[in-house]
Amino acid sequence: MYLSRIPLNVKRRDTMRALALPHIVHGAVESSFPLKLDENRERILWRVDYVRDTCYLLVLSAEQPEFLHISKQFGYEHLERKWETKNYNTLLARLQSGQVWRFRLRANPVQSSFKERNETSGRGKIFAHVTQQQQRRWLIDRAQACGFSLGENAFNVVHTEWKKFRKTKRSSHEVVLRLVDFEGILTITDAEIFKNTLLSGIGRAKAYGCGLLTVVRYAGDHDE
Repeated sequence: MYLSRIPLNVKRRDTMRALALPHIVHGAVESSFPLKLDENRERILWRVDYVRDTCYLLVLSAEQPEFLHISKQFGYEHLERKWETKNYNTLLARLQSGQVWRFRLRANPVQSSFKERNETSGRGKIFAHVTQQQQRRWLIDRAQACGFSLGENAFNVVHTEWKKFRKTKRSSHEVVLRLVDFEGILTITDAEIFKNTLLSGIGRAKAYGCGLLTVVRYAGDHDE
């Protein structure tokens, strides 16, 4: 597995348009890898991230990407090193139950209501969690099944925004997403389940930049 990071130039018009329309970024990410007809292809997770004043595209994938086209359209062509890729298996090998890590997650917290059903599928309609209390509870409720635990005061909602877009100009269906950025401290309770969570993501809307959980070692934890 590989974790890649490419800086995006937010002063470019194409970049700002792509950031507003997640399906454009999704298409660019998918085209960074060889075309496969295998339906069992591993999902590629991605997220738009900000570190200080720089906007980055993070991508977690089973294969090394080729981001030259993204760099030309959305990045900084003058950079000698246009993106960086690291072997993610090195991090996975370090994970153990009981360890404490800082985390960052962009997710799409939702709930299904069976009081209102989708006329086509018959399933409950999906509604976004809009308050921070609902969003925090959504993540806490999923933590155990994802191999980690969260203290009530150990994490925060640091950013939320709506994304509304149509995949094509002629499409009558509007995609509506509530994006939520979580940051804080977690404790691994089951290392194997947690590894799978890192690789498979959390929640819905993964094609649109949600679900990628990343971690860095917490300075207050000295367990090596």
